[in-house]
Amino acid sequence: MVSWNKILGVATVAAGTALLGMVAFSVPEFKSIYFLRIDLSNSTVTTAVNQTAPFVDLGVLGFCTDLQNGQGLQCSPAKIGYNLSDASQFISGPLPAGLSSSVNTVASGLTKVLVLHIVAFGISLLSFAFALLAFFGAPIADCCSSCFCGFAGSAAFAVFIFDIAFFELIKKRVQDVGNAGAAVMGNALYLTLFAWLLLFITPIMFLLGRCFGCCLPDVSSHKDKERY
Repeated sequence: MVSWNKILGVATVAAGTALLGMVAFSVPEFKSIYFLRIDLSNSTVTTAVNQTAPFVDLGVLGFCTDLQNGQGLQCSPAKIGYNLSDASQFISGPLPAGLSSSVNTVASGLTKVLVLHIVAFGISLLSFAFALLAFFGAPIADCCSSCFCGFAGSAAFAVFIFDIAFFELIKKRVQDVGNAGAAVMGNALYLTLFAWLLLFITPIMFLLGRCFGCCLPDVSSHKDKERY
């Protein structure tokens, strides 16, 4: 009989892994998931994004931009470490102020570190594989799943802290450029936070399950004794 902690453990690891996967392959793959949006309209920083204004969305492996010039949403090729100056191929004229050299210099360096999201996703995949093995009764997989889940949770927390720093640095550079628009936090940060919480909770559930499993009496053996 499969214990409740294994069922919940597999479910939470699967959910955390799925969230990290969505973030790792965000813009330009999943175009609705991004870390930061640079609103290129001449406005101040707001908590909501004007969808009709030109913008650039930054993801792990690239960016997507809609400059409201009739070309629709255009995305860069997926690669590790990208340059915002590549947006010039979608523009007939100079780059907007929000993609100026100072913003681009910071962004091109920081985007290389975003690959850590793919690393966290890979560790979480291993944890999910061991959780499945533990679910089907492999003894050593139970311990390995807890260990790798802890590693994945630590990696998710580390990249979440980096994401916050990434956003604040780009936001400051955009604000320093006159009439550059606004930098708005993207939904990928919240997905990373939820993934970390799920992966953080899972080892605790495994531990509680083992503790209560040791303390609870074996009902089947007790019934067998009563027969005799």
